[in-house]
Amino acid sequence: MAMHEIETLVEMSVYCLDKSSPSSPDCRSLFYNLYCLQEQFDTGFTHFRVMDILIKHRFVYTLPITDHPAYPKNKAYFDQLAAAQKFSFIYEFPQKKWDSDHNPVAGYASFDQAQSTYLLYADAGSILWKSLVDSKKLQGKDARPPQVIPVTTLALIIAKAAAAQQDKALLAMWYQLIPYIIMQEDEEDDMAANTDLKAVLDLVVSNEAIFAEGLPPADELPDGGSFGDFCQWWYAPALGLMKATADEEPEINLDEIPFSEKVEKSAAWYEREVARILQEVNTAIAELEDQGGNEQLQASIDGQLKTALEYAAQGLTLAPNDTGLLVNQGSAWMLLQQYEKALACYDAALANAPENAFVHLNRAILFFHMDRFPQAAAAFEQTLALEPENEFAQQWLQYLKNEKLG
Repeated sequence: MAMHEIETLVEMSVYCLDKSSPSSPDCRSLFYNLYCLQEQFDTGFTHFRVMDILIKHRFVYTLPITDHPAYPKNKAYFDQLAAAQKFSFIYEFPQKKWDSDHNPVAGYASFDQAQSTYLLYADAGSILWKSLVDSKKLQGKDARPPQVIPVTTLALIIAKAAAAQQDKALLAMWYQLIPYIIMQEDEEDDMAANTDLKAVLDLVVSNEAIFAEGLPPADELPDGGSFGDFCQWWYAPALGLMKATADEEPEINLDEIPFSEKVEKSAAWYEREVARILQEVNTAIAELEDQGGNEQLQASIDGQLKTALEYAAQGLTLAPNDTGLLVNQGSAWMLLQQYEKALACYDAALANAPENAFVHLNRAILFFHMDRFPQAAAAFEQTLALEPENEFAQQWLQYLKNEKLG
């Protein structure tokens, strides 16, 4: 299962639980366990996709940066972060180098456009949350730690909510993920006898939420041992949809092949690769901003963006009007600060898909970087005309009106 699929599953589970609230017990603890699950995989930081929901259910707490318990001893450091107005992870010992064992991430900070304030963010159960509790900045129910929930129970709670909402896609995602969870946690028990998982499987089957896409081929199912027994039981309802054996594809190491050499790949493959590279680049940029100047990391980012542009160009030779490829090509140019080239890509995407809110949103962000604020505002307004609930566009439009347009 790809890492972006794990991220999507967690995001959609958050939406589902929020929609089922207040019938879902203790969303705060459910969110805590969902993100603990996500951290077991090599995924990105995705809280801001659903931040309003996380704050609403008091899983995430926001405070002025000056409320950090260590602010008095690190005033210059925190003030510098606030002046830069950029996202930053906050470590347990703020000014020391990150170390997963001795100085892990404790919280994070970012500029909130709607409030025009640089805010501190603390997840319930995190190191920063604990220090806020100890300093009495969080009290009462907010000072209670989230409940640890077995992953099988978590899956069942979400599966019940998804079934009630007739969300087959989310049920299907959990069906595909659960074997990976069992394998990741190296369970020794007979998981086929787990009552929670039996109930999840019943919900998946009764809602016809098993789809061929994403299923392993039948000949790759493990045989023998507790995990093999589990997989034979778990995948039994899916056997009719599985391929007998995996499609044979020659393994190609693109790093060792000159790009000019013809390699048969689809436009969709190139689009996925460009999207993956852009995600990695954005993560690297956040790390670069956190660490300060790093020539080696900057060179790596530039190299990845060059590869993204090459892949996008190759994909567009196969599908010249592919909106996703055009937008991602524009995003790569924008990250390289080649704004006119980025605009040409976005304009081409807009010509193909004038009702695509995502295209308008990207053009709005680009216009902002180009200091073309009236056009940025107009593009944000067009985004909201097509997608009225887009909170990112709402916040940025309000910021433009208040700070840039008067």
